[in-house]
Formats: sequence, structure tokens, C-alpha cells
Amino acid sequence: MTIKDFLEPVKKPQFISSFMKEDEALCSQIEYGFFSKDDEEISKYDVAIIGIEDAKNALDNKGVELAADYIRTQLGLLRKTTRELKIIDLGNIKGNTLDDRYFALREVGSKLIKYQVFVVVLGGAQDYLLPVIQSLTTVDDEIAISLIDSRLDFAVEEVEYSSKSYLSHIKSEFASQIFELNILGVQKYFVGSSQDELMREMCWEYVRLGDIRNENIKYTEPFLRDADVVGFDVGAIQSSYIPYYNNINVNGLTGYEACQIAWYSGLSDKLKFFCLQEYNPSLDIDRKGTMLCAQIIWHLLEGESLKITEVPSVESENYKIFVVHLHNFNQDIRFYTNRVNGRWWIEVPWKESIRLLSCSKDVYDDTQKGNLPDKWWRFFRKGAMK
Repeated sequence: MTIKDFLEPVKKPQFISSFMKEDEALCSQIEYGFFSKDDEEISKYDVAIIGIEDAKNALDNKGVELAADYIRTQLGLLRKTTRELKIIDLGNIKGNTLDDRYFALREVGSKLIKYQVFVVVLGGAQDYLLPVIQSLTTVDDEIAISLIDSRLDFAVEEVEYSSKSYLSHIKSEFASQIFELNILGVQKYFVGSSQDELMREMCWEYVRLGDIRNENIKYTEPFLRDADVVGFDVGAIQSSYIPYYNNINVNGLTGYEACQIAWYSGLSDKLKFFCLQEYNPSLDIDRKGTMLCAQIIWHLLEGESLKITEVPSVESENYKIFVVHLHNFNQDIRFYTNRVNGRWWIEVPWKESIRLLSCSKDVYDDTQKGNLPDKWWRFFRKGAMK
């Protein structure tokens, strides 16, 4: 079967704007509908947009199936990206049953990865991360996942798979293939002690909302730089910026911070999927949530147009190496930094070798004070468990 067999095409949204010409807008940069020939033709595009028209496993958030088309209407009104990107909107995943739609997304995702096309998934609930991850496992046996969420969606009891329990299923199905998983924006008062323990057991990591607010939003960049997939639950955003099904998120990310996270995501040369999920237009009377979602995707695409491909190397004059010896642990920790853009990396032990992971300069500064980096220790433990 070809890619087009799994998708329902969408029409180009009507352009109505008093502040921009249509040929300056993103809708003129996006090709709507199908490529005319075979799957190989998709390789000429940089980005593919896919919509999810389904809310079966969204539990209390019915209405998320409407999100993709609402976001499209506002996204097309925003300006083109700074650098040229070839973007195609492939339409919405189709299927008679939930399993059909999961299968379709997995198959389409696998094909798009093969042709090195970056995939933006709009709408639906977080349960659709499962087929996304399944498609990644067809090409890589070590996957890095970054999630934006206010909670840890582990099942607290035996329940069927849903947007509220997807992490439990990811753990049971993909634990051996997940190299790294982090969750950004978590509000700790929503996290039970058993969930804390589960994260430690898996050597996964979450970052609290208070640690990435305001100017500290920059600390999300190293996490996002290494990700193969970013899953963004809009429930991590304050309800004053975007309506959420239970409207209880009095705290959360601001609209600006959400867009900054998306921009950082787009800058990564490793990212293959970005999923914007749980937005419910049926609760969004004044459509400010639609506009924010569109701006999040615009910042993602803008970052994608400016992305940097980097492979730190001792041979390259662009990189400087720092070695910090920790006397209390009798251990050398090696860091790399890019002399031009100021990015940092840390060498971590992995099985019988080492891996180079992104970090912030603060990790280097803290190591100089004699502290063993948490990231180094987690991967030492994780590698020893293999």
C-alpha cells in the first residue's frame, strides 16, 4: 500500500487576512493534497503535516478530533518561514477502527522516516504516540523521547490503553528500545510517590515547571536537541492561554514558553516527529487556543528552517574539550562545547562504550564544583542494567 492509501486529503484553507498578502503567508508555502505519483515523490519535501480525527481514547477530552482542521485554518495565515521549507499537508489519517488508524499512522510514519521527511502530527490525544514510537522502532533500536506535560500519564490501576495511561504501555512495550525519555513542565503536586519511583527505576527523567519558567526556558533546549520525537500535551499550558478539558491548569507554561519549546524542537537535526495533542476546539469559544496552537507549529517550522546539523568532534576546530576530574569519585567527566554557538555536550558511559549527549553549560559549571552530573549517573546505572 502507498502513503496516500492511509490518508484523507484536505483542501487548502480559505485565506482571509487584512495584514498580509497571500503569497507572503505560510499557506502559499504548503502544498495541500497528495503527490501525484508514487511514494518516492515524497522525498522532495522537508516537512509533512498529518491530522488525527479521532478521540476514542481521549477519555474526558472528546473534541480533540476537531483540532487538526482548526489549527490548519490559522497556521496558513501566518508568514512564511525565514528559510525555504518544502511542506506538504498530507491530510488526515483514515481508518474504520482505532486499530486501523494506529496501523495507518505507523505505516505512514515509517515511510516518511525512510524518505527523511520531518513529520508534524496535529490533533488527537496522546494515545497516538504509541504508533509514532512503533514507526521509529522500525529504523532505530535506541529512541530518545521528549514529552511536554504537566503530569506523568502512568496508569494508577489496571486500565485499558488511553491518553491517561500511555506511559505505562510505552514502558511495557518499548522499555528496551528507549534510550532516553524526559518529561518537561511537570507540576510535582500532580505526581504520586509511586510514579516518582517508577521514573527512577526506568532511569527516565522529568523536569519541574518551576525549573523552566521565564528565562529558564532555555534549559529545555538540550533535552529537545537529542529527541527523535517530541510529544506536546497542550494541558501543560496555563488554562488562561488555552482551554483544557477540566480547566484546572491554573499553573503551566505561558504561550511564549510553549512557542519557545517548539522553536528549540525545530532546531534539532535529530527530530523526526513533533506531535501537538489534546487541544479541544469545542471548549475554545474565542479561538485563542487555535491561534496559540498555530503559533506553536509556526515556531516549530521556523526552527526547522534554521536547524543546525552538529557532530562534536575532537578533530574539529569549532569544538573545545574540557575534562573535569572528580576526586571524590576518581572519575574524569568530559565536556564538549561549540565555540561558535555555545552549545554543550557531555560524554556519558553507555554499556561498554560512551555516548555524547546534549547538556547546558550549567552542568559543566556544577561538575567543576565537584558534583557528579545527574545525567552521567543515570546513564551509568542504565547501562549497567542492560
